Amino acid sequence: MDLDKKNLEELSAELESLKTRVAFLEEQLQSGYNRQDKVSLRSAKAGPLYIEPPEEQSSRKPFITESFIGGKLFNRIGALIVVFAAAYFLKWSFDNHIIGELGRCVLGLTAGVFLIGLGHFYFKKAYAVYAQGLTGAGIAIIYLSSYAAVNYYHLISPYGAFALMFVTALTAGVLSAVQNAPGTAIMAAVGGFLVPFLMGSHSGRIIPLLSYVLILDLGVLFLAYYRRWLVLDLLAFIGTAVITLVAFQMQWKIWAGQGFLGAFLLLFIAVAAIHNHRSRKNNLLLLLGSAIFFSMCSFANLDKHSQWYGLLSLTLAAVYLGTFKIMLIGNKGTGFFRQSLLVMAMVFSLLAAPLQLSEVYSHLAWFAVAAVLLLASDILKNKAAYIIACVITFFACFSVFTIYQNPHPLPFLNKPALLLAVGIGAWLWALRLSAKHYPGRTWLTLGIAVVCVAVLFYLLHFNIDNGIYYYQANQSFAFLIPVAWAIVSSLVLYMGVKRDNRVTRLFSLVLFGVVILRTLFYDLHQLDIVYKILVLMAVGLISLGISFYYQKRMHEEALS
Repeated sequence: MDLDKKNLEELSAELESLKTRVAFLEEQLQSGYNRQDKVSLRSAKAGPLYIEPPEEQSSRKPFITESFIGGKLFNRIGALIVVFAAAYFLKWSFDNHIIGELGRCVLGLTAGVFLIGLGHFYFKKAYAVYAQGLTGAGIAIIYLSSYAAVNYYHLISPYGAFALMFVTALTAGVLSAVQNAPGTAIMAAVGGFLVPFLMGSHSGRIIPLLSYVLILDLGVLFLAYYRRWLVLDLLAFIGTAVITLVAFQMQWKIWAGQGFLGAFLLLFIAVAAIHNHRSRKNNLLLLLGSAIFFSMCSFANLDKHSQWYGLLSLTLAAVYLGTFKIMLIGNKGTGFFRQSLLVMAMVFSLLAAPLQLSEVYSHLAWFAVAAVLLLASDILKNKAAYIIACVITFFACFSVFTIYQNPHPLPFLNKPALLLAVGIGAWLWALRLSAKHYPGRTWLTLGIAVVCVAVLFYLLHFNIDNGIYYYQANQSFAFLIPVAWAIVSSLVLYMGVKRDNRVTRLFSLVLFGVVILRTLFYDLHQLDIVYKILVLMAVGLISLGISFYYQKRMHEEALS
């Protein structure tokens, strides 16, 4: 009896406590002092009542703010303007003989050293952003003065300028690494790569110019070892590529230029490998970009010595294979990056054959290389192999377009038709692998589909035109071209319906739009009246059929 009384008293006390807490919660709800607070009431089975803490407001600040514009953006712009001013001052004093050649260079070097010292002073004062702009501008002005001293005024030998700019690049790298200041490095790189364009070149010689660029890239390599600034690496690659293209228009020397191209490629392979090893991120943009650009430049450079193509391709394969072995021995980088290096070695080893062949056999060999790479990308699930295969297929198809523009002796079963059919097969395979391995990349699948249909449209256009020419038929038979295109668009729509793929169906509607525009604004002006009737009737009936399909589908969905 006493026990029951005790339990009853405990229950009564708990009930009073609950009433008090409920009253407190109701008071808080009614007061409305903070609308962002959330009050959560749980049942007795779920546990005691409690008030959830207010939702934390997002701490993310907008990227473009007043502080960003005034403190950082204007700092960078101002530093670049100072570099431009120094460049134009040197040019103006040169044109008007205001200051002696030695005085101009000494003045520029002094100003650069002063700005670097001032930047370091403000860095110690905790003005990091401001210091980065000053330091970057000072380094760029030293580059500018050194370049002018050797290329304009010939005050120092190329070796002396090389040493001076090497020390400057090393200083920039050390300051950027120690201060952890990517802004300094980027400012110095931008200013450094702008110097040749600001100063111009009186001699047109490529060796001083490309030596200067190589020194800048060595500074980037130094920074890649200590910091993980991919933006700086990509900026250096873009600057090197642009200046290389400019150098091609100057007094280009084949073998000296090839030496620089090889040095640039080796350097950016090293930068990409170091970045991958330090960041452990599988970013292949720098590796693939440098491989494609510098290899294409190398083949263009040896255009008059095409007998060296095969050896050059095998040499590139050996470079990538050697890099793979070096990274494999030290277990450096990610497995995906090492695998990509192996794929690159395989690519260049396979390219040796088509580069030595000619005409249709060369094109078939290119498509065979693309097929091998697509197979490798499917087995290894390697993105690099897939991208390279698409690039090779694209350029192989483009080469067919440019070579086979005139009528061919055979009406339909001719060389360009065969090559384009093989190219379409390669694109269809790439499209299948895109849907299989990259299902979330709709833009990739759509891009490949556009290229595939474009090649197919060109194949139909070429064959119909070639058949008209071969049989000396009326040119109005060209009305078959839009009809054939409309049939292809219908097949694409059928595939979209069968697979219940909305993107494919929309893509087919876009293709029909292209066919209709071509018919109305091009074909009708080229055809006789009878063929105008035929083409309009064919395209119109197909369009009505599509409209009926969609109306029927909408009706069925409404009923369901």
